[in-house]
Amino acid sequence: MKSILFSIFSVSLFFISCSTSKKATGFRLPDSLPALPVSEIDLPVRINAKSILFKANFLVPAQFTSDGWPNYSQPSCDFRYKYRFTRSAFTVTCVNNVLGIQLTGNYQVAGAKCVCSMGKSISPWISGSCGFGNEPLRHVTINVSSRLSFLPNFKISTATTPGKIEAQDKCYVSLFSSDVTQQVLDSVRASVQNFCNTLDATISGMDFSGIAQQSVEKGFHKTPISKYGFLVINPSAIRVGQLNYSKDSFSISVGISCKPELSSDSLTKEIAEVHVPVNVGENKDNVNMYVNAAYDYEFISKLLSDTLRNKVFDYKGRTIVIKDAAIKGFGNHQVEIRIDFAGTSSGRLYLRGTPVLDTAKQTLSIPDISSSLETKDLMMMIGKSIVKNKIKKNLGGGTYLDIGGLVKSNMKMIDSMVNKNLNKNLSLAGKINELRIVGLLPQAKELQVQIYTSANLELVSNGSF
Repeated sequence: MKSILFSIFSVSLFFISCSTSKKATGFRLPDSLPALPVSEIDLPVRINAKSILFKANFLVPAQFTSDGWPNYSQPSCDFRYKYRFTRSAFTVTCVNNVLGIQLTGNYQVAGAKCVCSMGKSISPWISGSCGFGNEPLRHVTINVSSRLSFLPNFKISTATTPGKIEAQDKCYVSLFSSDVTQQVLDSVRASVQNFCNTLDATISGMDFSGIAQQSVEKGFHKTPISKYGFLVINPSAIRVGQLNYSKDSFSISVGISCKPELSSDSLTKEIAEVHVPVNVGENKDNVNMYVNAAYDYEFISKLLSDTLRNKVFDYKGRTIVIKDAAIKGFGNHQVEIRIDFAGTSSGRLYLRGTPVLDTAKQTLSIPDISSSLETKDLMMMIGKSIVKNKIKKNLGGGTYLDIGGLVKSNMKMIDSMVNKNLNKNLSLAGKINELRIVGLLPQAKELQVQIYTSANLELVSNGSF
């Protein structure tokens, strides 16, 4: 923005050389700009999983035990056992909202059998154990699968179930070499199922609707954008993609349909209670944003003056210092730019005409431009120094500003505006693919501009919330 504004004075010098008081014909501006399409903003969100998995580690029990541990659990008259499973760190996979957790660990088990008759023990218990005393612990692997669903009311639901539970080495106990491995695994599965039920209940109790509603409401309130005005998003729909896990990061896309507006007016209109639906779909990665901007001339004048004030131009051995700048509107979509200068010569420059935007060429012309200078010295200097015939030959007698060229030459600066830290936990990265002005219309009290931007951007979080 600064570079574009800074170019205005340089371009103004060229305007003078091709300007006349004769009014151009053959163009007519509309009384209003056409409606813009809805903006679709979809951003991949990449979240470092280290912090999340560290917290999740405390949600998964460190050990699973039989009921009543360290006492025996007796599922039948002739059999009793007890076991303890301690897990190691778990590994995580996630593909399209299906989260997989694998736990590996060790277990120990003790069991006993007897002879029963009529539901009563009639023989001594014959006991055995694995993993107690000097015996090594047995190894087991537990798999858990959880499907995530994002609900329209800004809640999350999960359907978590135990997967495969596999013992790497079996456990035989008692003098009869009874294999109690399956009983242990069945009991472990029951414990894991209880954990799955608890996890689903915990997540279903998480309600993000309050936070989401606040964010939606903020989308209808104006937010200051540095010194360049106030932005209102006007959201109409929200999209959530599929959660995936790769290379120590979770990723998901979030999107919004909206009609953003920029203005110099900081007042937010009163709005009724709004409901913005949430849709779940595929991950997307694209920004197609159309922005309506409306700035009153007092605001633009201040921006011009703050940007250009005390800027120094050296022109053929002469020094020109900008002291002030202002713009105002007239009827018939005309504007007037006033520039006060000092230096080798001092005075005031006026430029007046009707800006006409060529959306295809991205040029701004002023076919009916006229100018005046309130200093004879500078008038003579500029009039004699600039070769009018050469400029007319190159520009075909037209006065124009190459907006596309300015955007291209300032693309590094523009990209730097979207590659930055938003806060200590969140940053924005990516590239602006296209930036174009698709509409421009000076009105008597404000300048209306329509802007289109195409970009590929990504939100990156360190996982700290």
